[in-house]
Amino acid sequence: MKKHFSSILFICLSTMLLLTACDKGKFPGYSMTADGLYYKFYRQDATAQQPQPTDFLKLEMVCYLNDSLYYDFQSSGRDVYTQMSEPKFVGDLQEAYAMMHVGDSASFYVKADSIAIRYYGQDPVAVGLTPKDYFRYEVKLVELKTQAELAKIAEEARPMLKAASEKAFANYVEQNGITDCTPSGLYYAKGNITKGAKIDLGQTAVIKFDSYFLDGTLLGSSEQLGGTYEVKYGEHSVLMGLEEAIGMMRVGEKGRFVLPYTLAYGENAYGNIPAYSNLVFDVELVEIK
Repeated sequence: MKKHFSSILFICLSTMLLLTACDKGKFPGYSMTADGLYYKFYRQDATAQQPQPTDFLKLEMVCYLNDSLYYDFQSSGRDVYTQMSEPKFVGDLQEAYAMMHVGDSASFYVKADSIAIRYYGQDPVAVGLTPKDYFRYEVKLVELKTQAELAKIAEEARPMLKAASEKAFANYVEQNGITDCTPSGLYYAKGNITKGAKIDLGQTAVIKFDSYFLDGTLLGSSEQLGGTYEVKYGEHSVLMGLEEAIGMMRVGEKGRFVLPYTLAYGENAYGNIPAYSNLVFDVELVEIK
């Protein structure tokens, strides 16, 4: 959950250098790059603008696991931007993005276990993936923004976004009758009280969670990560508000925690999470290790 962008030297290879023969035995109708990325273009305009190092790409994208819907990146109802960066493994999505032009739409098959390991630090087996699994990404490249352009837009919008975020947060806790609040600004409503153990620094919390935007749109859940999620308490490896929530709970307790943007991702966008996003976490503390 930590944020990190790095400046890199990225070389966009031409389509002629990337292409190899179609591998009809695995994915009929798809071609394969020298790095093992399977692709099929629905629309391709070689005269249009292509991504450059550190550009931000506005995408329309849906992910399938073995042809079953896995994640719709448009489900939040917000624009989806991703930044060009150094590939994390051979044949990953960065290579796919580098092949595209503004207005292009295409389909890509990417090794699912590599995505789990390199992008999310997850054990593929623990989240139900096998070496034979592939994610299929249906992608349309809508537009490109440089870092400077996106920074200027964000800076101009900050006062309005901050005010709207604070108003939305206040309305949410009032309308849902959530009145308990910590000094940091974390609002909460516990679903039950137990006499279970409380966590100490250095121990590992095993939790179940669902996270949402204030409008109820699901952001993520422990179910998507294999059923439970482990957090080493005190290492600040998760959002400040979530770590504070874990510290307030006893084993067996459930609660709803409303994180102001200051305890979530802050004033900046992160992936498909817009700047100044307030978040809701439904959390159950299952076990302490």
